[in-house]
Amino acid sequence: MNTTPSGPPKHPRHAGPSKRTLTILTFLVGFATLGLGIGWLVYTWKVDLEVPYFAIPLVLCVPVIVAVAFRNLWD
Repeated sequence: MNTTPSGPPKHPRHAGPSKRTLTILTFLVGFATLGLGIGWLVYTWKVDLEVPYFAIPLVLCVPVIVAVAFRNLWD
């Protein structure tokens, strides 16, 4: 007996970038965020003549969070 399912119709997923492209973009976003953070640390060190030691762990952790959030846009 051949029956059709009586559930709501499934919508096809939108095609996103390939896995390789997504991985490259994720690395670029992470490195760009890391570069911005390091640039801010150096700028603060040169202008204010002190290093904000509380910010060093943040500069290292935030790029990972940003990259994972960027990657999850397509998952």
